[in-house]
Amino acid sequence: MYLIVKHSHMTLMLISVIFLIIRVLASTQNAQWLQQKWAKIAPHVIDTFLLVSALVLMVIIAQYPIANHWLSAKVIGLVAYIGFGTLAFKGQKSTVKKLAFLLLALGCIGYMISVAVTKSPMPWSL
Repeated sequence: MYLIVKHSHMTLMLISVIFLIIRVLASTQNAQWLQQKWAKIAPHVIDTFLLVSALVLMVIIAQYPIANHWLSAKVIGLVAYIGFGTLAFKGQKSTVKKLAFLLLALGCIGYMISVAVTKSPMPWSL
């Protein structure tokens, strides 16, 4: 069960990140498909399943934010990722700013991955 949930979580994370990249790049070109209903709903569906898989993983491994600092760091990284992703997609008119916020969001993803692998809130210090 653990491996199924873990691999589902990693797959959903990859889909979510790829879809964010595509959406931000499309928004720099004012792509009309971004206004379609499926394009507005799909990210929320994907991210909901991603969050549910994270919660199930926490229960399976019996580790929780606050009690386990590495999970607290991932939650903080997630909040930063959401903020930067939102700014990249919705908050900017300038293509350069959109891409800068996208890079910051991707940096947060890199941080969260390294925290998950090392189980340390400061993976660079290992």
